[in-house]
Amino acid sequence: MQAQRRIGVDVGGSHVSAGIFNDGAPDAPLRMAHRQLDSHAPAETVIGTIAACIGEVMMEGTVAIGIAFPGPFDYKKGVCAIPATVGKFGQLFGLHVKQALQDRPETAGLPVLFANDAHCFALGAQQRMQLQGKKTVLLTLGTGFGSAFLANGELAGSGPGIPASGAFFDQPFEDALADDYFSTRWLLRAFATATGQPITSVREMATVHIETALPIFETFGDNLGAFLRPRLEAFACKELVIGGNIARAAAHFGPALQQRLNGLNIHLSYCLETEPCILTGAAALKDASTKPPARLSSQPLLPVQAQPTEGYNIFPSCKTGRAIAEGFDALAEKIAGETRVVIDGFGGMLWETFRAQLHTALQRRGIPAHWYDVNACLYDTSVIDEIVAASLGGDDPVFGKKYTGALGDFFDPSKLAMLRPASTPGIHIIYGTGAALASPDGMLVYADVPKNEIQYRMRAGSITNIGSETATYKRFYFVDWPVLNLHKASLLPRIAIMADAQREATLTFMTGDDFRASLDELLRTPFRARPWFEAGVWGGNWMKKHLAGLNPDEVNYAWSFELITPENGIVLEGKGLLMEVSFDFLAYRNNQQLLGKAAQRFGTEFPIRFDFLDTYDGGNLSIQCHPRPENVREHFGENFTQDETYYILDCEPEAAVYLGFQENIDPREFRSALNDAQEKSIPLDVERYVQRFPAEKHGLYLIPNGTVHASGKNNLVLEISSTPYIFTFKMYDWLRPGLNGQPRPIHLDHAFANLYFDRKGDRVPEELISQPQIAQSWDTGRKIHLPTHPEHFYTVDRYEFTGTVEIPTNGQCHICMLVSGSAISVAAGGLEQMFHYAETFVVPAEANAYTCRNEGESPASLVVAYVKDDHC
Repeated sequence: MQAQRRIGVDVGGSHVSAGIFNDGAPDAPLRMAHRQLDSHAPAETVIGTIAACIGEVMMEGTVAIGIAFPGPFDYKKGVCAIPATVGKFGQLFGLHVKQALQDRPETAGLPVLFANDAHCFALGAQQRMQLQGKKTVLLTLGTGFGSAFLANGELAGSGPGIPASGAFFDQPFEDALADDYFSTRWLLRAFATATGQPITSVREMATVHIETALPIFETFGDNLGAFLRPRLEAFACKELVIGGNIARAAAHFGPALQQRLNGLNIHLSYCLETEPCILTGAAALKDASTKPPARLSSQPLLPVQAQPTEGYNIFPSCKTGRAIAEGFDALAEKIAGETRVVIDGFGGMLWETFRAQLHTALQRRGIPAHWYDVNACLYDTSVIDEIVAASLGGDDPVFGKKYTGALGDFFDPSKLAMLRPASTPGIHIIYGTGAALASPDGMLVYADVPKNEIQYRMRAGSITNIGSETATYKRFYFVDWPVLNLHKASLLPRIAIMADAQREATLTFMTGDDFRASLDELLRTPFRARPWFEAGVWGGNWMKKHLAGLNPDEVNYAWSFELITPENGIVLEGKGLLMEVSFDFLAYRNNQQLLGKAAQRFGTEFPIRFDFLDTYDGGNLSIQCHPRPENVREHFGENFTQDETYYILDCEPEAAVYLGFQENIDPREFRSALNDAQEKSIPLDVERYVQRFPAEKHGLYLIPNGTVHASGKNNLVLEISSTPYIFTFKMYDWLRPGLNGQPRPIHLDHAFANLYFDRKGDRVPEELISQPQIAQSWDTGRKIHLPTHPEHFYTVDRYEFTGTVEIPTNGQCHICMLVSGSAISVAAGGLEQMFHYAETFVVPAEANAYTCRNEGESPASLVVAYVKDDHC
């Protein structure tokens, strides 16, 4: 059986070397090649030189190519991030070097892996020098200060004694960084300062001018020892290996270094075969990472094709009469005639998966594609973390404050200006979230991802926040989503292709003109948003039993996001194909047509949400409240607060709603009891402090901000609320852990800063339980008005009818749900469509009026919520 072979490549500023090795024979390259390399040359020339060197050593049986490449470089993706201002490799800035090399015939399409030269040196030195230490630090001293860490024979990028960057170069030393002191340029500069004579190399210092240079080398060794000693101790280092060109002068700086390290019991050795070690280590590179699943959820993806349904539809679509296309081959055909394409998209994109599939589709058409990653233009993670720190609320696990800046704040303008594709044949594609910031020219493709899919991907660990190595919902909510929403709103007029990228294996898309025309049509007719569903610790099974299409194996369903517009999408249907885009595109297109009178107050923020809270056979919600208006503005950056109502869509006879305080409420006693529950796990006697009312089907319970409340077990609540949806201050959670086994956060300080303790006693049923009023009646029905609290900027009506009713919008957007009856047909804007029991739909203000016809045998009841005229 033929042995597997691997190629190792060392790319330097003036040369490229390659060697091919049999697995397990690191000291015996089968072939070697060296080429001069002009690192200042155009990208095509540099790539061609590297590829040619690889081609010289290529042999049958080769399975992979490992490349040591100088940084900064995205080694995982294979993207060069060396700024043009550095000089060498500047024309590769942002280029997807890995793809460019794989497209060259010399590499035969083999896997190409990258690492920095220090890591490759470490892997190669370990094999060639037979290193045995449990904790080894390896340095390459040359143009820069390279470092790597081996723990039990494995490369270590983090842990005790290892800097956050995984290297020493950026650590402070005296008045600068370590890279400024432990590199060739320090030695040459120190010699020039001491003698007044410039010098060209360390070798010349160590040979021609050694008498003059010896004190400089001794200072270098002393400084290096002073820098290393505490860090080697912190790492518990047992072995130190020094390579690189400066290692050849070890006789001159080594004694001073050793003296600084005396007493540490560290074995120090020097390696004078740096390049052979790098080639060996590069050849040893293997992709040990396992690709995480793209998503972690039991909920199904939106299907590509529309499916016929009866009753409640979990994938409602809006027929557009306009063409939707499917697949990367179709997208490749659309962009085939372009020379520059910009592919931007929402955060949460699986960019490399998307890019690779489109690249393959372009290859099938014989079109060369050159890829440039806008992520190369991002500020360092530490800089971005500092920018957003004030918005993340410190250690608070849930709350922060909305970031008020723009997406461009996270990108280095000078680097954006550097991202300039070459003029070589083929399509040059700038891609990534924020790509349009780098290029105002070129065909713009925008890829959207639904918010629920973003969260499923976040849970799977397949995505990160902007400029971060991790992902959290808090960062998405308070930072990423606000800036990305502003960004996509600004791009809407120039989008040439609008794509839905939620499916890993394929995509659907339409032209920008058709997309904007589809939005215009929706702004005149009723439509449904796509709901999505989540389990929760108190979740129930009403939705599981009544809503077809849900996964019956899910542990429960606590929420349905029927219409929480910051996280809902709308599904467009064209020629039977489906594509989902975020709801907010409607407001960005024309908020006046969508919101009517309310647009003046709310701008492009949709004011009202509908969602289900299902506690059937589940549990009580936490005892909670929501922030007052001034509190939500000051502390969280929201423009309006979370005023809620509970509409009881269904309930069991014993079900209840917790609402308002008892007449004799003592805030200090209540706080003390809550503290005991949180700190000592002493159960709270809830009804000693909070009133409990029987839940009545079709009753409306009013929960203005600052009101203590909770839904009890065995309710199906339609929560009609203002749109903010995460500002729930939990005070008591019945001493239960969350679904992850961990306690859910309790927010007593937030709650007590917002509670109204005068909402108590008899005031509660009088003021916080809506008293229905017959506003209008006719032969086949009536209109019931369900008054809300003065704090609520919206109000609620219920239309009960057996025949037909026409409902004027009166210049307001209506949010509707059929709460009894099987189905109604709704006509407006020249379109008639069917809505079923428990389905939420939106009637834009532009529709002016809509006609509802009962299609069932029993009377229909339609709940309608809208903004009060005097609150616009």
